[in-house]
Amino acid sequence: PASETPVERGQKLLATKGCTACHTVDGKPLIGPTFKGAFGHEVELADGKKVQADENYLRESIVEPTAKIVKGFQPVMPTYKGSLSNDEINDLVSYIKSLGK
Repeated sequence: PASETPVERGQKLLATKGCTACHTVDGKPLIGPTFKGAFGHEVELADGKKVQADENYLRESIVEPTAKIVKGFQPVMPTYKGSLSNDEINDLVSYIKSLGK
């Protein structure tokens, strides 16, 4: 509904798109990294490089998940390119941002 905030819509998308099968929001990693505190911190990648988990990084990770693999995780996330609208991606990013730095 239009009355929901982007954060609320993102939280619903997280559940309906199956993200919680691999990602948590409580700090515990599963198959993929946790979303709690993900935004705004430095991420070490499998190739040893480090990147800032900003909005662009989160968007890229949703549509091109194998572009930057987080150290300690396998490149198993499917792409959501074409199955999520830009608005839905923005809502997911808003929700992840709301989970703190």
